[in-house]
Amino acid sequence: MFISFFIFIAVELTLGGFVGGVVVGKYMSIHLHFMMQGLLNLISYLIGGFIIGIISPGIRIYEPAAGAFLSVLVMLLLTFFTPYSFIHFSMTKVIIGGGIAFFLALTGAKFGERIMGNKI
Repeated sequence: MFISFFIFIAVELTLGGFVGGVVVGKYMSIHLHFMMQGLLNLISYLIGGFIIGIISPGIRIYEPAAGAFLSVLVMLLLTFFTPYSFIHFSMTKVIIGGGIAFFLALTGAKFGERIMGNKI
């Protein structure tokens, strides 16, 4: 589960670095910036689950999903240290964000396992 957590972070940093290198210096509104951040975050859970489904031995689809939930929880725990009042920790955000990440990672892991020929 912790290896999955670090893979999700690595995938998100890699995607962010790639896309950031493509759009740096171009005009981009703040709304487009937030939308791209959100989409890259969601795509990273799907791709991370896919990678873990491919490299994990045997059938492992719940570990990446739990790792994705953990990464959302850790990210939201960091909001305790932000000075902004509109970015604050709440269990609703953990449940909704963690649930979305869990589902995307689970779907990616199922695709990865299917490509490797493992029966789910």
